[in-house]
Amino acid sequence: MRRIWRVCRGSVAGGIPVSDENSRASANRAARNEKKEAYLRAIYDRYTAEFRAAENQDALTIARSTHSTMDTVLQADRAKNPGSENIRCGKSCSHCCREAVEIWPQEAALLAGVVRETGMVLDMARLERQSAYTVDTWRQQPPADKACLFLGSDGACTVYESRPNACRKLLVVTDPALCDAEKSKPDSVGRWFSWEAELMESAALEVFGAALMPAALLAALSAK
Repeated sequence: MRRIWRVCRGSVAGGIPVSDENSRASANRAARNEKKEAYLRAIYDRYTAEFRAAENQDALTIARSTHSTMDTVLQADRAKNPGSENIRCGKSCSHCCREAVEIWPQEAALLAGVVRETGMVLDMARLERQSAYTVDTWRQQPPADKACLFLGSDGACTVYESRPNACRKLLVVTDPALCDAEKSKPDSVGRWFSWEAELMESAALEVFGAALMPAALLAALSAK
């Protein structure tokens, strides 16, 4: 199971000692956490089943449908959850576009299709160099090489409508300047979080497979 589910379980049930079985408060806390964990597990299982049922569909259909669902989930959660009005992400805010991003093959196929349809010219030499790095070694690249190939000179995404779900769900509520990993500590960034969005993407990566964007895109561009 993808690591987000392990994080989910830890945030729900971890660290709550039940030292006194006769304590009503402890029992109530345990019951609430068990109920919440079951609720979140049901979300993960639902998306896992849906994605397994869709595995044989056309790659572009899967990508577009799943992106649409992600947008719907985020819109609904932003409407009902406090704090979403403080989201600071916007055009030209692009520090996150220099980090390692995991995508699934159908998303890579969609991006490759956009490149072909628009005649977009990519820096293939940089894509090849990026493909040699892993999540653990990503930040060892020269600063100029880290930027996503789809990041425009104005700091905006050139494939915004087709961007991966990993990008869609990454929303912050702190000063965008803190997202600069070269100058700020990771824990200085405050995220707005949708559990359903996280679990949905975790299920997609589990079912469809995960790879860093450069390697996945290079494979999709090479496919006939």
